[in-house]
Amino acid sequence: MLAGVFGLLFCNAGLAVAQGQQILVPVDGKDPVDNSHLIGVRLAAEDGKAFLFFLCDSDNTNPRVIFGHGAEINKPTKPMAFDVTIDGGETRRHYFAVLPNMRSALFFARTAQMYEDRFGKSPEVFNEQTRAVNPDYIDWTDNIYNQLIADFFFGKHAIVQFKDVSGQSHLYKFQLALLAENIGRLQTCYEAPRVY
Repeated sequence: MLAGVFGLLFCNAGLAVAQGQQILVPVDGKDPVDNSHLIGVRLAAEDGKAFLFFLCDSDNTNPRVIFGHGAEINKPTKPMAFDVTIDGGETRRHYFAVLPNMRSALFFARTAQMYEDRFGKSPEVFNEQTRAVNPDYIDWTDNIYNQLIADFFFGKHAIVQFKDVSGQSHLYKFQLALLAENIGRLQTCYEAPRVY
């Protein structure tokens, strides 16, 4: 599903950057693979060579954060470490799973331990009595996605860094000022994060 999403969105990405200006482009359409509704925004890096997509997908409850650039990141499904620094604060490591086109990757909460310093101890994943996923764990994980969106949407600038499959380092700078006024585009999947 997301391979089709990113292929559709990325094909016109070069048109979004004009004369080095930071451009934010609204996204509103259908996933060509599963026909689910997509709405959100695409933000170009300062150099126009990378993009961040913030999307609501009618098939999912969490906001989707997708990174893309014109070169191969790694093999599909490979988890890749991305270091994100917002407004010169603490650099936080997040993981993105490489999508089938190998030039884009989707954020996911890789392990609970990575987020416990910021969000408190993770609730148990499964409820032994119901033999189902614990609703408290789902809420806790949802909050990680919502906080990542808030970090970007209410910051001023971000640096995103990673090493690709060949070991080459990549660093992209994003101006975030236009995002806050577009938070309403994520109203179907974003909730203000809880503070733990």
